[in-house]
Amino acid sequence: MTKRLYMTTSELTGTAQIIRCDADETGYIAELDATLFHPQGGGQPSDLGELENEPGVKATVLQVKEVDGVILHWLDVPLPPGTVMMRVNQAVRQHHAALHSVGHVIGNIGQQYGWKPVKAHHWPEECRIEFMPESNCSELEAAEIEKTLSDLIAQGLTSKIYTDEKGFRWVGFGELSPWPCGGTHLKSLSEVNGKVLATAKVKKSKLIVKYSIEASNIG
Repeated sequence: MTKRLYMTTSELTGTAQIIRCDADETGYIAELDATLFHPQGGGQPSDLGELENEPGVKATVLQVKEVDGVILHWLDVPLPPGTVMMRVNQAVRQHHAALHSVGHVIGNIGQQYGWKPVKAHHWPEECRIEFMPESNCSELEAAEIEKTLSDLIAQGLTSKIYTDEKGFRWVGFGELSPWPCGGTHLKSLSEVNGKVLATAKVKKSKLIVKYSIEASNIG
C-alpha cells in the first residue's frame, strides 16, 4: 500500500521509491511506496507535477488515481524502479486546496441556515455543494453566502486537521464544525486568492450552491 504523505504533510517535495512502472494504452503508470500527490477523488482533481530519478531523468505526472486501493501515477515517460524526487505543482495544489477549503466553509454556512450538505464537487469551473433541508431550514441567498465567506476569509481562520480514534481524518476551520475529508486544504482562509462568487438555487427541495474563486492565480 502506498503511504499517503499528502494526508499528514503540506510539503510539496520529497523522495519515494518507484515500485513498478508499466505501460498500457493509456500511457506509463508508476506505483510508488509513498506519495505527496493527492489522487483524484473525494470531489477533488488530482495533483500534478513531476518525478525525477537519480540519473536526472524527469517524468511529468499527468494524473494520479486510486485503482483498487492502489495509488497510480500516470507519466509522460517511463521511469525504472528506484529512488525518485517528487515535486508537486504548487500553483495547481494551491488552487485545488482553495476550492476544497471554500467548499467546506460553504457547507458550514448552509448548516447554520438549517441545510444539511449531502454532496460536494470541488473541480475548477464545476464547484457545487448540494444540501437537503432540515426541520429548521431558512432561506439562504447567494449574497449572504458571499458576504459570510468574505468575512471569514478576512478573519483568516486557520485549518484544524486531526484523525479520530477510528482512523477518520477531519478537517475544519477555526471554530467551524469539521467534516470528514481526505482532501488537501489551505493552512488559512487568508490564502484564498480572489473573491468567491456564488449562486444559490432551490430545486425539488434541494439547495444547490455553485461557486468559483474570481481572479485566482493558477499556474
